[in-house]
Amino acid sequence: MVDYPSGMTAFLPSTRENPSDIAVWAENGTRTWDEVESKARRIAQALTQLGLRKDDRWAILAHNCVEWPELFLGNVLAGTRYVPLNWHLTVPELEYLITNSGASLIVLDQSNEENGRAAAASAGIDPARVFVLGSAFDQWVDSHSDAPLDNNISGSPLMYTGGTTGASKGVVRADQGLPLENWATAASMWGQWLHMPESGTTLITTPLYHAFGAAVLQTSLARRHKLILHARFDAEKFMDTVATEHVTSAPLVPTLMIRLAKLDAAEFTRHDTTSLQWICHTAAPCPAWAKQVLIDRLGPIVVEFYGSSEGTGPVICTSQEWMDRPGTVGRPNPNLTISVVDADGNDLPTGEIGTLYFHRADGAPRYHGDDEKTQASRLPDGRFTVGDVGYLDSDGFMYLVDRRVDLILSGGVNVYPAEIEATLSRHPSIRDVAVIGIPHEELGQVVKAVVELEPGALLSAQELIDWTKDKLAGFKRPREVEFTAALPREAHGKLKKRLLR
Repeated sequence: MVDYPSGMTAFLPSTRENPSDIAVWAENGTRTWDEVESKARRIAQALTQLGLRKDDRWAILAHNCVEWPELFLGNVLAGTRYVPLNWHLTVPELEYLITNSGASLIVLDQSNEENGRAAAASAGIDPARVFVLGSAFDQWVDSHSDAPLDNNISGSPLMYTGGTTGASKGVVRADQGLPLENWATAASMWGQWLHMPESGTTLITTPLYHAFGAAVLQTSLARRHKLILHARFDAEKFMDTVATEHVTSAPLVPTLMIRLAKLDAAEFTRHDTTSLQWICHTAAPCPAWAKQVLIDRLGPIVVEFYGSSEGTGPVICTSQEWMDRPGTVGRPNPNLTISVVDADGNDLPTGEIGTLYFHRADGAPRYHGDDEKTQASRLPDGRFTVGDVGYLDSDGFMYLVDRRVDLILSGGVNVYPAEIEATLSRHPSIRDVAVIGIPHEELGQVVKAVVELEPGALLSAQELIDWTKDKLAGFKRPREVEFTAALPREAHGKLKKRLLR
């Protein structure tokens, strides 16, 4: 064991208690708790020797892999800010994020090496500061000391917004940069708010570049969870892993929940899923039918949380709360207050729909390098919004209606795409669907559906429109349907509707 400046013999609880147990399993290797922490200390030393100091930025472009937890923890111990890069992005998009963040170093996996090197070169990063995961990277890390740094401030991510409504912006929050000795307690508290088991095995199939995956990774490390990391989601593989590895916890996004819900019911009896205690979902609205199917088949273990990189959460909803109040996304954690505001900045009463504004006890976020966007997101009293539309009931439960930018105004009536998407997603031939408004001479806008079909499925536009006649009011039914090979959706489930528009 080693001593940290605060006097801790190890940073993570499981390293102190069970250092030789497997902490991480991934498709490219395994790590014990002691190995994860030793690697993390060496990474922190390496970052420091390369000249990075508190809040200095560096980037990671990699699929879920065994190195992710140690890179994440190394950043925490170094007090720096890692910038997680979405591996779906093009070279110019990656270059923008690197340049905008001011990252001076990048770590890549081999599958992203070509794009990562090109983006780094365009952003002016020295080729000597581009590192590719593999044996040479391991040797370089292991050449550094695994002694703890003389540092007492925990590092944080510089998360970029999804870019669904414009250029992505890095988010800086007041709850970041905690003293190291408080880090594990704060990370564990997030899991407690979300009813995550205190220990167990977590299966992460959502990408770790996203805030949701990173939050569950962080909490799993703090709450003594063994981590199983899959690079991509596959419904059959998910079910097999739950059964064979006795998975207790799994973060999912709605697109993945739909795929599980569409599995034959026999798959849930063929696989032993009794170990599952917690499925958590976020990132986009989940169709009620899919969520109910999973609750029926797995029990009331599904927890929803609403949040964002900016810190609009967590707003938490258990299975029972959701069934008791259909449509709710829950109530806020104790550090958060929600209000509903009209277009003129006036507070609206219970039950009325408006823009959702949030007040955090630790302060509002800011956008890295963009004071104008920061101020535009705030009211004079410090409340802030990310543009979501919803309302509150008399017991303080929040209901999310849609994003203001996605709202369709047809004949003077507000039409909310999320409701229509939830209905269309039930069609057995539809794999994914998005609804947008398109111009109409008389009505202003009408509904258009963009549909991705299941492999081998056949469906015409008129057949789909006819299918909706007894399910949707006339003004909500699609006037046009377009079929596409794939929708522009992030791996964590968020849809880039601005590209469709």
